[in-house]
Amino acid sequence: MIEKQKPYDVFISYATEDEAYAEKVANSLKSLGFKIWFAPATLKVGDSLLSSINAGLSASKYGLLILSAEYMSKSWTEYELNVLHRQYIESDKKLFPLWHDVDKNQIDKWNPAFSGIVALKSSMKLSLITEKIANVISQNAPIRGVTPSYENPQWRFLQGRGELLANSDTGGAFNIFEAAEFPDKDFPLYIYGRLYSKKDIIIEIAKIIVYQSYNLSSERRDRMVRLCKDYGFDTEDPNFDPAFID
Repeated sequence: MIEKQKPYDVFISYATEDEAYAEKVANSLKSLGFKIWFAPATLKVGDSLLSSINAGLSASKYGLLILSAEYMSKSWTEYELNVLHRQYIESDKKLFPLWHDVDKNQIDKWNPAFSGIVALKSSMKLSLITEKIANVISQNAPIRGVTPSYENPQWRFLQGRGELLANSDTGGAFNIFEAAEFPDKDFPLYIYGRLYSKKDIIIEIAKIIVYQSYNLSSERRDRMVRLCKDYGFDTEDPNFDPAFID
């Protein structure tokens, strides 16, 4: 019998102070092919926070708790924790406690129920943490099918290999080279959950030119090289590497 799929593989519960680390964990899991409920990437303006959190908790197969001193002190994370723990008991939902700069004594004092669940520790290498989680989710399957980046419309656009439509599915099509020549008033561009300034687009153009990831006509290439120079990126300098642009 095929198990009913949930929209998300993992719900990440964390304190606001730990958001930067939580985002790294979320991105690492996404790169392994998993669907992650992570508040900054999932919530939209106008969403009811409580309703969205509850929906995310119910729609996720696993719960990852980033347990830190800040996490233990907050009432909101306690709410998420209680829901996840109830699902752990009543619905056999798997939990991944991740101790973030805390030890067993702190966990025991805060919530003894969690000291009995085998935990991961943030002192471990991030790739090892997410690989361990991935193995549990995939039931140690020897191969996990992951959608390649070149199937991602955002990746294709940023590589110069695809187009996006302006504002709706009936809007005009544009590629990254055309976007680079948009007037300043048209920026920032909102692309797949992120805002891109004109400089951000020019940086991607510089990468395309230097790494030769897409063949440009000589006329368009000259225009793009000039644009890059206008922003301080000399793609004709043999020592220039866009990977080190801040």
